[in-house]
Amino acid sequence: MRLPLIGLYLCTMMAVPLPADDGGGTGSRFVRADSPEIVYEGRTATGPSGEVRMGFPGIVIHLRFRGDSLALRLDAAKDQEYIDIAVDGAAPTRVELSKGEGLYPLIARGGGEHKAEVVRRTESWQGDLTVLGCVLGAGGVLLQPEPLPARKVMFIGDSITCGEMTDVRPGDPAKDNRMSNASFSYGKLLAQRFNAQCHLVSCGGRGMTRDWQGIGTGENAPQFYGLALPDNPQLPWDPRKYVPDAIGICLGQNDFNSGIPDQAHFVDTYVRFVEGICRDAPKAHIVLLTSPMMKDWPDQIPAKAVLYGYLQQVVAKVGSSLVIAHDLGYQPGRPGNGHPTGPQHIAMADELEPVFRQALGW
Repeated sequence: MRLPLIGLYLCTMMAVPLPADDGGGTGSRFVRADSPEIVYEGRTATGPSGEVRMGFPGIVIHLRFRGDSLALRLDAAKDQEYIDIAVDGAAPTRVELSKGEGLYPLIARGGGEHKAEVVRRTESWQGDLTVLGCVLGAGGVLLQPEPLPARKVMFIGDSITCGEMTDVRPGDPAKDNRMSNASFSYGKLLAQRFNAQCHLVSCGGRGMTRDWQGIGTGENAPQFYGLALPDNPQLPWDPRKYVPDAIGICLGQNDFNSGIPDQAHFVDTYVRFVEGICRDAPKAHIVLLTSPMMKDWPDQIPAKAVLYGYLQQVVAKVGSSLVIAHDLGYQPGRPGNGHPTGPQHIAMADELEPVFRQALGW
């Protein structure tokens, strides 16, 4: 059975994937994902057949198209992965992906020139996503997208930086993958204000020296920072592909989750991490951030003050005027979940904007 392209989704719903052997209609044409007309903003890895793999959140696919219909062929590693589709400046539509290959319509508007942006909303642990290519309707053609901004920023972190629980809508279940929205994260918001490209190199549950369970042998930040996909050591990332002007690092929440980590181990690991980043981006301004989920309560160990003290030691040991520490204000999340909400990420961006502007002169 051949299903028609049903056009741009105008409400939040699960897209209907087409069979893997369906090209999208008579006269349609397939364009590989590694075509130069398809521009990716974020870390990706290109496979031998031209497929483009994504593991980190917030990656944006930029497309410009002329014709009647356009669809993306995607391969989701899991059910309940989510993307946002925005066409011609309209508000994004949240689309749920099903595990396996599917053809997801972007445009079916009867001709003309269009611009589309597709954003990977979900976190790294919620499943990798592979772009296989585009299916163009008869006579359709991809155009070269507009150049990306010259300014470049990067934010390294955990689920906070991923945008976990930033997009809760009426009728959504209590906890679900759809609530993660990288576009609503403080890093993406700052990039918009700076008119800058943005890479989120972030992975939920990870830390600098140990993860949320206190395990220090996994792929924490010093390991996943060097990868194109956070859990695939066979796919290293070449830092020359994207040299940021500014970097924010928000790590420590998970390190401190099971108690105060050893000072020497945490500080020395952080110092080596920052020094490696400085070699990759020697002119970048780097801001080390405490966790907005931490607050020093009376009669408890002042973990946040300890973390800030550790960061100040890192700054002193690195010894660069380009590296500073900032004690990020507390954000309470919502009842039952301490991750900052969408409005609280806006507050974080409001707090951080003058810090970055003063450092960069932007």
